[in-house]
Amino acid sequence: MADNNNNAHQLPPALEKLPIPELDDTVSRFAAAVQPLFNPAEFESCMAKLNTFAAKEGPALQARLRDRASKHENWLEEWWNEYAYFLNRASICFNVNYFFGFRSTIAPLPQTLLAATLIDSALRFRDVLESGGLEPDNIRGKPMCMHQYQYMFATCRHPGQSRDWTEVYAREESNHIAIAHKGRFFALRLPATRNTHRQLSVALLERQLQAIVDNSEQLERAKSIGVLTAALRDDWYAARECLLEVSPANAASLRLIESAAFLVSLESSAPLTHEEFSHACYCSDGTNRYFDKNFQILVFANGRYGFNGEHSLTDATTDMRLCNTLVSDVEAIAADFTDVLSQSLSDPIAAVEDYSTEEITFEYNSELDGHIQKAIAFFDNTVQSHELSTLIFDSFGKEQIKKMKVSPDAFVQMAMQLAYYRKHRHVPPTYESASTKSYSRGRTETSRSVSQHSLEWCQMMVDHPETTGLYAKSEVLKQAIVQQSQFTALCAKGAGIDRHLLGLQYALLPDEPVPEIFTDPTFVGSRHWKLSTSQISDPILEAYGWGEVVDNGYGVAYRIENDSLHFNVVSQGLGSARLCRYFSDALTDMRFLLTNAHKQPHEIMADVDAVANVLSSIKLLSSSPRRSSSPDAPASPGPGIPTTASNTYGPNTEGNGNRFRFRDSFVPETAVAHTMVDELDRLPSNEVICALETRLSRFVKESLYWALPSTS
Repeated sequence: MADNNNNAHQLPPALEKLPIPELDDTVSRFAAAVQPLFNPAEFESCMAKLNTFAAKEGPALQARLRDRASKHENWLEEWWNEYAYFLNRASICFNVNYFFGFRSTIAPLPQTLLAATLIDSALRFRDVLESGGLEPDNIRGKPMCMHQYQYMFATCRHPGQSRDWTEVYAREESNHIAIAHKGRFFALRLPATRNTHRQLSVALLERQLQAIVDNSEQLERAKSIGVLTAALRDDWYAARECLLEVSPANAASLRLIESAAFLVSLESSAPLTHEEFSHACYCSDGTNRYFDKNFQILVFANGRYGFNGEHSLTDATTDMRLCNTLVSDVEAIAADFTDVLSQSLSDPIAAVEDYSTEEITFEYNSELDGHIQKAIAFFDNTVQSHELSTLIFDSFGKEQIKKMKVSPDAFVQMAMQLAYYRKHRHVPPTYESASTKSYSRGRTETSRSVSQHSLEWCQMMVDHPETTGLYAKSEVLKQAIVQQSQFTALCAKGAGIDRHLLGLQYALLPDEPVPEIFTDPTFVGSRHWKLSTSQISDPILEAYGWGEVVDNGYGVAYRIENDSLHFNVVSQGLGSARLCRYFSDALTDMRFLLTNAHKQPHEIMADVDAVANVLSSIKLLSSSPRRSSSPDAPASPGPGIPTTASNTYGPNTEGNGNRFRFRDSFVPETAVAHTMVDELDRLPSNEVICALETRLSRFVKESLYWALPSTS
């Protein structure tokens, strides 16, 4: 792996090295985090091995870590890159890369003009970065490490035999952009000097892109080299070796793509719904991408646009700095793009910018064709096995959660715990990404969301809803939220669990026996992240996500906005859409808990006055269409009934028809929970009314149970 040495990413001198936690602290924190996940026998067996390790092999390995820390800028960096990324043989398209979908402009730009604006914006960002003019990142005034920025441009991951690697290309070799259209690749060569007249530069770029599109549209869709990058890594390695052996010219063509500053994908699709947009940014059909590139800017036929990032050397939070610039520049151009279209390309200034394009072609043989067909089959089968669902929960957001005097992020984490528990009847090993970028070359730590408090609360809510009172439930929930917030803060300070344990494993010498703890099923299982989660909340985003990290898990990306909460859930055969509905119910129940914990039964009963209004509105449904003729169109819930958006892209074996959703202004919050199930979709309107009346009556009963003093 090469470093791109320039002054754009010098480390601020104030940054400290990533600390190494005390061994005893890690042991005790691991015990607290793992106990809720396993039965007593499994937990005790694991702890016996961990305590033996702490007394026997642990101190020597800890000493090696400290010695390594004294000799490296970051003792973890190289090991983490290898463990999390380069040794991972899964598809990076489905299991590693992350994606963003950006907010739409009021008047979408034509595709080639939008792409030209994005290219110009990214190139200007690169110029500022490489000149050392980029202001350092900071969070609440605290400086963050800028090291990852050196891998933002002109970087490409390569498949290796059992281990990948990344190459950073010099500016002289990377002064071009890779363009993908209809499965074909083109090199857009940049002038040595670009002027400061932005609108003229955009106009010149637009002309080149339009020429690419016009030429490509006349040709058949190319054999897709790009889809090979979505394959399993060892399969891609074998295909790449074959590609290079077919012809020496293929090596030069491949290097043109891989050495490009970045890649722009001009897509033929026009995603409309949230799920279509997320899926298009996630993977699309795989043939017009090169997933190994540091980043790909995605430009769709209807003027929507997004971003797909390769994760091995940069995190999504780093790329968001660039993405904010991209969106800002697009919106500035979109305000009056006639200025760009009216630019005179015969202007003498235009002569300074000598752009040119060439198609990047490949030679094929039957063996290479076989690799491509295998990759396409893998891609199609993987897409078919996945379900991507989104939820826009707009009943409340960050502002309301803050009024409950709890952390918004921890609140959402507990909602995910309750939702998962309701669906699967156990709490899962849960990964939340916590940033350690306040340290030199820091990246992330695992904030484990499960605790004894969160488990106890889920059990109260699901297994024993009528034997503990509302106040007792709310108190345990608040304890779980506080514990999650405290642990996340520890992780940000370099005092987490998982990176330290990883370091202790890597500190072993090749000829040393592996301590028993590292092969213990409970220890290994505790890092099998069935719920992999991360938050990025930025108003420029309309879509954000990635795939699951284990086959029987979920990838959950979420955004916390002022008045709404957004989720993107990806899984294989687990029911992403149903989990989204459980999220909605959990969030609603949690607000009810935290806002009603101190109310008396008669005060809660007063809320039931809203039921009559709800029922009168529901009865209007009998004269309204209950199901749209288009599976992608939102179902009509009836007059005056607002909805919460929750839809699905991909196979849904659990049903995906009309879902009834009501805002809390129409009904007390917990009346929403569990009524909007798929069975209601299959009932005639009069039976739906009866079912809801029954559920609302149960709400009265449950409210009284919840309000009773705890009997536990």
